[in-house]
Amino acid sequence: MLIEATKLLTFACSPPAELLPWLIYEQSLTDKLKREVGEAKLSVLKQRWNSPIWWDRFILDLSPSQLVIHREILMCANDTTCWYARTIIPEHSYQANPGFFARLKQESLGSIIFNTAAVKRHQMFYYPVNSSSLEYHWCCDFLTERCDYLWARLSVFSLMKDDPFYLVEILLPGVIRIRC
Repeated sequence: MLIEATKLLTFACSPPAELLPWLIYEQSLTDKLKREVGEAKLSVLKQRWNSPIWWDRFILDLSPSQLVIHREILMCANDTTCWYARTIIPEHSYQANPGFFARLKQESLGSIIFNTAAVKRHQMFYYPVNSSSLEYHWCCDFLTERCDYLWARLSVFSLMKDDPFYLVEILLPGVIRIRC
């Protein structure tokens, strides 16, 4: 269930100092954004069953024969796009907890995760992504300026010990520029 971080660390660099508090924050980024800016607006871009993509198979070690739910969102505040996020829910995790994941139709993942005592975060780390990283291309349509690299956070959660799901949050330049 844990991820080998070395698979993601394809180049070395340090995040900007003003971005670090966002990268290491262990609670809801949405709540942090609301506290700091006064609002947070979530837009669900897609939520559907898919075959695992190469990234899911290589990084998360998911079986190509098992479907996953990919849920993609954008988080904005004050008309500024702050981050893109992708949730990956393996079919076996969904089948073990369908009622829990059905809540995504009405609630944000952050609200569900941080308000459900049974959910545990097993791992979280951040890493840089650039145009040679697949993750960069998940969100490049939402960039308003050219960026040599972005910063991603990858978290592994579970509701039951053997039923993991994953969250990739890619922080966009707007998150460090946004002000009330």
